[in-house]
Amino acid sequence: MKTFEYLRPLTIIEACELKDKYGKRARFWAGGTDLLLQWQEDIVSLDYCIDLSFIPELDYIRKDSDGVSIGSLTKAASIETSSKLAHSFSIIRKAAGELATPQIRNTATIGGNICRAAPSADLATPLLVLGAEMKLVSASGERWVAMDEFFLNLNQTALEENELLAEIKVPIPSAETASCFLKIGRTVIDIAIVNMSAKMAMDEKGTLSDVRIAFGAVAPTPLRIKSAEEMLLGADVSRIENALIGEVSNRVAEEIKPITDVRGSAEYRREISRVLTKRAMENIIQVLQGRLNV
Repeated sequence: MKTFEYLRPLTIIEACELKDKYGKRARFWAGGTDLLLQWQEDIVSLDYCIDLSFIPELDYIRKDSDGVSIGSLTKAASIETSSKLAHSFSIIRKAAGELATPQIRNTATIGGNICRAAPSADLATPLLVLGAEMKLVSASGERWVAMDEFFLNLNQTALEENELLAEIKVPIPSAETASCFLKIGRTVIDIAIVNMSAKMAMDEKGTLSDVRIAFGAVAPTPLRIKSAEEMLLGADVSRIENALIGEVSNRVAEEIKPITDVRGSAEYRREISRVLTKRAMENIIQVLQGRLNV
């Protein structure tokens, strides 16, 4: 029978010191929804389990004049219902609300969803388009890493062996910003076949000044499609035509690198990505055009 030693630190520094002591033989435990299954299936080894769930300084949602800070231990269910994440940050709430089942959302944490670095992580693409930063902490100090630089490869992140993700900081978008999160799965509670987020901001003249488009489950990591973003920069919101939307959607389909697996073929993922890009752009452009007419 497999066993591991259970450790329960009460502070961040205590957790980091335990990780320093046991190194690769120890793993941090947040919600455990992925780690437990991986251990049971011998995907990962686990001699020491460092349970972070008794560290209150990792579980919070705070909003100030600079943006929103989310502790890595915050549950998906708390994110889904938080009034602090309304309006400008609503795509984070929407993504959290589409993550698995209510039972899983009451256990799964934002830190676990991100640090697992699964290509299909639902909370990854909203954080990518919103320009989030990650606070990584170890016994020797802390550092900040942009979300754009956090995912390195399949199931690999910028976290060093002795670091834990403590906080996600999301800046407040400009006033004239609209965003969208979309997901396609075999069922409403299943892992995404494709998920995506998009954000567009316009200046006072109605010109697109910031465009971000991110996809999950179509490459080894969640990623932004920067060449597609550039095609929209400088466009007049009131004059964007279907032809440009089609060109951007086609560019996304060309840039992604989907695989075929039990959930869908590479060809299906490519076509779905094209469709979701078109839907997201039409949704966002309609919102921004409505503001121009106010």
